[in-house]
Amino acid sequence: MRRVFLPILFLLFGCFACEDGNLLEPELEISPEMARVPDAGGAKLVAVPFKADLSVWDHSNYSDTRCGGFPALYLTMRGSGEITHLGRITTEMTFCCNVLSGRYWDTDVVFVAANGDELYGEIPEGWIVPNPGEDSDYYQTLFDDPGVFTGGTGRFQGASGEWMTNAWVHDDADGPEGPDEWRTDFFSTGTLILEKGKNHK
Repeated sequence: MRRVFLPILFLLFGCFACEDGNLLEPELEISPEMARVPDAGGAKLVAVPFKADLSVWDHSNYSDTRCGGFPALYLTMRGSGEITHLGRITTEMTFCCNVLSGRYWDTDVVFVAANGDELYGEIPEGWIVPNPGEDSDYYQTLFDDPGVFTGGTGRFQGASGEWMTNAWVHDDADGPEGPDEWRTDFFSTGTLILEKGKNHK
């Protein structure tokens, strides 16, 4: 079943690629109004840049019909990489996707730092589209859709903010290493809003 869907799934997710150098940037104190959070409970908020270098691979159970069944599949992507203010992370992303139209929705994202702290995010809806660029032989499709942070644990408790996926899909299921060469590469950026004093990096 996995081999049947891989040619279709190259429309989907890939790997966060990171820039060389220090990912950490200065913090910016902001008000709850600037942070666009409805109620910060009196806590002081800090906006920090979010940059991600992450790769994910397919770990889906194609017999799961919670999204309605083919062509709307429930997909699970897992991977690892580096993210500002989390360091080295692992991740799991689950979502519904119409693998014929390229539309995906209800994406839940969990980023897990090395110490176990978790940062949660959502992508309400998006589209995977053909890559029109010169690198289309390597990244056949891409998606760049807005997501939001929805809290977390440890120093990411109460986290909010926004990010853009900026994700590129590499499909080489028939390459010398087989289907494991298929992946999505994320070059995501955004703003992460944290409660000041949560000991974030």
